Order: sequence, then C-alpha cells, then structure tokens
Amino acid sequence: MTGLDIYRTKDGFQVARLHYTADPERTTEEWLKETEKGYPGGKAGAAWRKEMEIDFTAYSGQLLCYDLLTRYKHKIVQDRYVKGYEYKYGSLDWGRNNPASFNVYTVDETKHIHSAYEIYLRDTSIPDFSTLIKQCPFYQDLIWISADPSIWNKNQETKEGLQSLNDKFQQNGITLTKGKSRDDTLAINELLDRWYKLDEREATFTISPKCPKQIWEFERLRYKEITTAMIEQKNPHEQLVDKDNHSWDNWKYFISTWLASPVLKDETPINPNSAWGQMLLSKRKKTEFVYGR
Repeated sequence: MTGLDIYRTKDGFQVARLHYTADPERTTEEWLKETEKGYPGGKAGAAWRKEMEIDFTAYSGQLLCYDLLTRYKHKIVQDRYVKGYEYKYGSLDWGRNNPASFNVYTVDETKHIHSAYEIYLRDTSIPDFSTLIKQCPFYQDLIWISADPSIWNKNQETKEGLQSLNDKFQQNGITLTKGKSRDDTLAINELLDRWYKLDEREATFTISPKCPKQIWEFERLRYKEITTAMIEQKNPHEQLVDKDNHSWDNWKYFISTWLASPVLKDETPINPNSAWGQMLLSKRKKTEFVYGR
C-alpha cells in the first residue's frame, strides 16, 4: 500500500508508519501547494520534514532562529517606547561562574511582548546582582520575577544550615517566582509562533537593541543532534544545545510563567517589593475582606 511502511525495531517491536501519501486526496498539486503555506520553508523546511515526512532528525543540529534574526532583524530588533500602563515582568537565570542573566519583558494591550532591559554578567555575586536588579528603571513596576525552579533546592551550606539560592536572593531583597517550566519545547513554539510569516506580518515578540546579549545568544541557539539510536531508544523532542543560553533560559522561565498565570487571575504570583505588586496585593486584601464578611 502506498504510504504505509511496516518495519521491526532492534528490540523486536513491529512499527507501522503511515505517510500522508496514503490518502489520494493529499497527493494533488493543489493540496500540496495550499498545505505548504503552513510550514516555514515549505517542503524543504524542517517543520514539513518532521511532521509530514516523519523525519525525527529534521531539526537535528539546526540553528533555531538565526535565519529569522538575519532576514527580519528590522522587525524583531526594535527600540520600542515602553508605556507606563504596560505590564512589566522580570526573569532571571542565575549563574555565578556562568553568566547571570536578567531581562525585563513588557506586555501591551495586544499581548505584544517586548524584551526591554538586560543585565548580563559573569563572575558576580547574589548581593551585587540583586543591587543591579533594584537599580533597573522598571524595578518598581515589576509584577513578578520568574526564575529557574531548581534554585529553590536547599543545597547551599551556610552557618545557619542548608539554604537555597532563592533564600539568598530573599535576604538581599529580591522576591522570585518559580518558573513554570524548564523545558525548551513550549518556549520554542511560542517564539516561532510570534516570529511566523514575518514577510506578511509584524513580530509579536521584539527585542530592544539595549539587550545585545539576548540578541547574540538567540542568533546562536542550536538544536541538539539526534541520532537514529536515540530515536529507537526513546521518543525524541526538540531540545537546544546547553551553551550560551542564559538569556534564553530566562525567556523560557518568563514565557512559561506568563502563559500559565495571566495577570488578572487571583492566584497570579506578585512581587511584593514593587509598587505595582503592593497595589495588587492591597486590592486582593480588600476583595478578600468584602467576600469574607
């Protein structure tokens, strides 16, 4: 049968792979031409090869968004004016020996996301980095600061006993919110959705030229190599090479947290150190009092 491939793995499992050409209606020139429009690069692109040709190595070793940043830099890298009413969030990827990365992301009424501010330092300390965060011009307006969930692990030996890195940030006046996910997939999908068809539309995620390290990192992001052996051992999914990705990681913690906790929800975590956060907390207390009567 055309489009049906049956084979047996090394472990003895029989696998049936059904290709789109098994459906006669999906082999016409009209169908192919129309369907290609939904895949960057058309039939030659990695998205088509993975989904339509069932090629799990399609993205293997490829740069994530270098081509987009090169061709559409005028749409992606923009010095946007940040309006006072826009929601503002911080996100942190901590590293003492590796670079520590902090970005401020703003969101307007159309849900356009803009990376507006950056701190990116190597060989720094939590007290020094905390001071720099507080000096950020948007600090008082931050709703929350997301961070790597692993920094809540109590694995730091101190005179007072085991502490977490989060404890140390707290001691330096920085309140953090656990990022919802460390996985690359959600962040990759959200980024590519916001940079989709830029020849026809505007980017809905932009980066300020004042964030040069984030631009530099995003240009170098690359998918991990996937081998045939890896495919047979487990179901592979897109992951990025763990190198020069500190700004990417803080984007990952921000976008996963923002998507999971819209600002209007009562359970949204809030930065109590900011003026904006204090206002929202005050409103919550008033609401709780009214409903509690």
